[in-house]
Amino acid sequence: MNLSSFKLLSRQRYLLAALVRRNLLGRYRGSSLGTAWSLLEPLVLLGIYTLVFGVLMGLGREEGIGGYALKVFCGILAWLPFSESLNRATTVLWENTTLVKKVIFPQEVLPLQLVLSAFLNQIPGLIVLLAGVAALRGQIHLTWLWGPILVVPQLLLTAGLAFFIAATSPLLRDVKQFTALGTLCWMFATPIFYPENLFRGRLACWIFLNPLAAIIHNYRAVFILGSAPDWGMFLYSLFLGLLLYLAGHRFFLRTRKLFADLI
Repeated sequence: MNLSSFKLLSRQRYLLAALVRRNLLGRYRGSSLGTAWSLLEPLVLLGIYTLVFGVLMGLGREEGIGGYALKVFCGILAWLPFSESLNRATTVLWENTTLVKKVIFPQEVLPLQLVLSAFLNQIPGLIVLLAGVAALRGQIHLTWLWGPILVVPQLLLTAGLAFFIAATSPLLRDVKQFTALGTLCWMFATPIFYPENLFRGRLACWIFLNPLAAIIHNYRAVFILGSAPDWGMFLYSLFLGLLLYLAGHRFFLRTRKLFADLI
């Protein structure tokens, strides 16, 4: 396993930081609500899922609507940056054609800056989640300090898949549609708005095989329940994320010589 791929982060850190800053500043430029959109989207999704699944379908009866809403919101905050990064990766090379055609430009930073921007964009939502936990449960958990560590597997997993998708987009024009459909199916196969125990019998193993399910499980344990992470799930998602990151980065480097001719 070639860990030299991580040299990109230190070698191009200033360029990556500049691109992330440009992405965040330009994301809502010209809109009336500005950065409030970063909080409005997860809150709207929270309201829809809580009403449909928590109230109408009765999934929130056992723990109450407040507790159910916190768990759903936590799942949404984990899912949105993952889904957004993968879907935006399908067009990131086309949106930066001028940079892609420059021989000396490190094209690998383009998918990475999308991933980092998407995660940083969810920080206001995370603050609201922690405030909600403190208000509804009357507690501030020391386990919240595990948060930065829990993000690592998700960042690796998301970046690895973003590398694969971005590199495939010039070769297969349908990758945008495949990615949109794939992330939609993945969302419904992940316990975001329904409890994990709905997967029973043979399907129960999906909770452990689905890395996003493992990541969301640990987010809820740490941020809402105030308990330690499930280290088995953490190590599984970390190993899978590391594997995908290294494989995705290598695939991107091998195909990037074709980008200038295909875009």
